[in-house]
Amino acid sequence: MFGISLDPTKGQHFLISRKIINLEVKVANLRSDDIVVDIGSGLGYLTEKIAEIAKKVYAIELDEKLIQAMKWRLRERDIIDRIEIIHEDTLKYRFPKDINVVISNPPYYIASKLIIKILKELFVSSSFRVAILILQQDYVKKLLSKPGSRSWGRLSAAFRYFANGKIIEFIPRRYFFPVPEIDSMLIKMWPERKHHEVPFSIFEKTTQIIFSFSTNKTIRSILKQFIKEKMRVSNWKDLINALGREVNLHKRAREITVYEIEKIARFLLDRELIKHEKIQNNS
Repeated sequence: MFGISLDPTKGQHFLISRKIINLEVKVANLRSDDIVVDIGSGLGYLTEKIAEIAKKVYAIELDEKLIQAMKWRLRERDIIDRIEIIHEDTLKYRFPKDINVVISNPPYYIASKLIIKILKELFVSSSFRVAILILQQDYVKKLLSKPGSRSWGRLSAAFRYFANGKIIEFIPRRYFFPVPEIDSMLIKMWPERKHHEVPFSIFEKTTQIIFSFSTNKTIRSILKQFIKEKMRVSNWKDLINALGREVNLHKRAREITVYEIEKIARFLLDRELIKHEKIQNNS
């Protein structure tokens, strides 16, 4: 009727389990005054369920044919007035400031960029409560990893700067159409509100430095290479020794904590070894 042809290369694997859709909404503990965003709303089955409870839902979808199908499917439902359909590329769209909940089964191919966008734009709001997402299993393990694990890196450090989270449910690949190549997980994420030594832009540049090398390298070795060879600072040894009095530089990159990354970031920023402009990645 609408000429819809799903393209798995664009992450168009639609959740077909009502049970999981209901679980997503339940885990969010939705309230009647919540303003929710559903990213990659597709045919609107999750959007519909959210709108039965929440005050408003922003349904973001890039595919015009899917939008038309969702409008037709929901045309006679009284909940349609609580749904604002947005025909946009989510990564280029600025989230409305009144959103306080995310419930979404987003396209997997934009997962990393989308997570960072959600964290930077929504998790910083004092009114934001929770994000419920279905993501690929391997990606979730990387996102939720902690210092000391093999998966610890820029993504997981960025996540821990803003948030905490946990796995709620394993989602078999058969619950999607077309069936993807990998299983998924339902996760819950919530803001970890705490004082930060540096803004996220500086934290992010510091993780770029630290994780551009092998995670088996010591922090001292990494910073030596950055300060001495890249920044060409003559007193690099004095700087590293000074930082070593604040942070254990004998740790390997895979062991460093968010707090220690922030301490390093503050040290580098105060000495103008990193600035607010973007640095290049040497990896």
